[in-house]
Amino acid sequence: MNNFRHLLFVVVGSPLAHQGARTLAAFVLGLLLVLAGFAAQAQPAVPPAQLLQAVSQAVVTGAEDFHVQVDLLPEQLAAVPGDTLWLALRLAHPDKWHTYWINPGDAGRPTEIQWQLPEGLSAGEIVWPIPERFDLPAELVDFGYTGEVFLLVPLTLAADYAASTVPIVAEVKWYECDEICIPGSASITLEMPVSATAAPNQEWAWAFAQTRQSQPRADIRVDATFHFSDGALNLLVQATDPIFGSASSIAFIPDADGVVSYPAAQNITRQLSSLQLTQTQHRRVERVMPERVGGLLLVTDEEGQLMAYQVDAVPQQVDAGALGAAAPASGNSDMSVATVFLFALLGGLILNLMPCVFPVLSLKVLSLANSHGQAKREQRLHGLAYTAGVMLSFFTLAAVLLTLQAGGAAIGWGFQLQQPWLVATLIFVFFVMGLSMSGVVEFGTSIMGIGSNLQEKEGLKGSFFTGVLASVVASPCTAPFMGAALGFAFTQSMPVALTVFLALGFGMALPFLALSFIPALGKFLPKPGVWMQTFRQVLAFPLYLTAVWLLWVLGNQVGNNGVALVVAACVLLAFACWLWQIRHNSKGVWRHVKTALVLLSVGVALSVLVSPLLQRGDSLAVIDADAGYEAYTAARLSELRAEGKPVFVNMTASWCITCLVNEKVALSSDAVIAALDDKEVTYLKGDWTNNDPAITEVLRQYETAGVPLYLLFPSDAAKPAEVLPQILTESLVLEALGRI
Repeated sequence: MNNFRHLLFVVVGSPLAHQGARTLAAFVLGLLLVLAGFAAQAQPAVPPAQLLQAVSQAVVTGAEDFHVQVDLLPEQLAAVPGDTLWLALRLAHPDKWHTYWINPGDAGRPTEIQWQLPEGLSAGEIVWPIPERFDLPAELVDFGYTGEVFLLVPLTLAADYAASTVPIVAEVKWYECDEICIPGSASITLEMPVSATAAPNQEWAWAFAQTRQSQPRADIRVDATFHFSDGALNLLVQATDPIFGSASSIAFIPDADGVVSYPAAQNITRQLSSLQLTQTQHRRVERVMPERVGGLLLVTDEEGQLMAYQVDAVPQQVDAGALGAAAPASGNSDMSVATVFLFALLGGLILNLMPCVFPVLSLKVLSLANSHGQAKREQRLHGLAYTAGVMLSFFTLAAVLLTLQAGGAAIGWGFQLQQPWLVATLIFVFFVMGLSMSGVVEFGTSIMGIGSNLQEKEGLKGSFFTGVLASVVASPCTAPFMGAALGFAFTQSMPVALTVFLALGFGMALPFLALSFIPALGKFLPKPGVWMQTFRQVLAFPLYLTAVWLLWVLGNQVGNNGVALVVAACVLLAFACWLWQIRHNSKGVWRHVKTALVLLSVGVALSVLVSPLLQRGDSLAVIDADAGYEAYTAARLSELRAEGKPVFVNMTASWCITCLVNEKVALSSDAVIAALDDKEVTYLKGDWTNNDPAITEVLRQYETAGVPLYLLFPSDAAKPAEVLPQILTESLVLEALGRI
């Protein structure tokens, strides 16, 4: 108290001797006492000593020699008996370095935590954030993390835990990679106080919240089945909500290696709440068939927001009759096939109601209305021609699809619209058809099968090609019952599968075929009249909308530059149509000039179909580099050197990205293999996937922290080895071999 009085005297000064100064001193003293009361109320329930323990940093040992920094962070400042304590393993990566997800991909290993916990405390599994995809040279793909990432782990404390603190020890192992890959490890200790209540760790609350927000959504159920056929994974997904309707991109990442070939394209056919994904299977599937296929389904909406959904697919169950296998002689097999054909027929019928098909079918409606009152024979021929166009198109598309799948291609139904040049062609067709329907240009309505004053042959051609166009546009759509029929067809022999697709096409053509053959149904069609000219112009707008939809499809395939190029080509086509129409008013040389400009405009517009902006690159073949070498041992190296033989040593590991890239790009080329044979060089490979003291000793000898390490020993045992760079090229290796 005397000290306080002295401090007050110093602050206020000698005027305390006066009455006003005493009043001021009393005010200051009262203010300090109030602030002290607030501070006392703000103290946490945890005793001060325990609070200091909770907020202190975890002790990390053994991580000083590695690039990635690790730490263990508690979500709360104390452990509560009977509750779950969440910890976050923090991994801070320097620039260009990364670690790995639970499925590292073609190379690498996931981060591991081995816990040393007291009795009464148990740890759960790591909750992995959404990983990044690393597309690497030589068609390699990895999944992992850069920057700062938090791996959450739940720890449950028993309700009868009696000690005052909880000692936690985490032995962490990870693999950090840049141009070289190094296995890292650290021991982290953390001692948490035990309390009846626990305050949140405000410093790192954002990290836990941010990590949880990136976890797969649990409020939407996603069911999935899978099967492998013709060298590809077929994944069927059904969600309880329309999560795929506004998606700008969809990708699937399996949570286990050996399921799919990561560089292969993922071909996706989707509806609002369902999708079918096809991707080339991993070579390991031929030896070991997985019992489940799990992973993350990543859906990015039009605004760029990414949502993840957990997929846990079970094998698709198809009865023996559907698979064409031997079944009991009970008639169930025939009934199953008949059911599938019925589903295909119903699916084709409903397909007429899908938005992607309606604009084309509206042309056929106009054609039927225009032909009302014509001879029955002519009406029936038009119906048969349209049906033939539809069924032949479905048959052709299915035959091409099944043939390509048999050759190993990862494609699915609707594959033709996955080709940007074909999508652009359809955009041109629908745009020009819309211009014709609007009256901008008249080519002769036989192009669309709606002319009534044309020759019968030309009219039948129009009906046939209307069916072809409707089938091409309808193929990406999937109607009810259609999915089951397609799933069945993809598991069958080609003759059976083609029959299913024919049934699908027949179902789509059936309404118009019935209108052509049943006169009573024609009573519902309006009679031809002046109204048809207006109706024809109205029908131009669904065609324009179809062109817009196809532009959106093209944008997802090739981006904005490709869309802009196609739109510019449409402007050229509009100019050509307008010029074609007004050329009738010109005579002599001007008419020929306009015709030439029309042809030039159309030619330039069509040339964009072969533009690089509308083309995708082909994937490179995967090279098998696991042949032509011996396993490295120090004894074998000494033996070969004593014999005066040149030796090439490759220190590698299965989790080393650079190692695999070098093997595929440089060491497995025909030229390098031939040079090794010509120089009679023995190829030794040391596998450091698991710690090998002999290989570790070689790495230390050559002052490198990790793999890859490439050593080229000459035939002269007195000369040292040449250390090759860690990033190899074919020419670099050939030059080194030429020096021995």
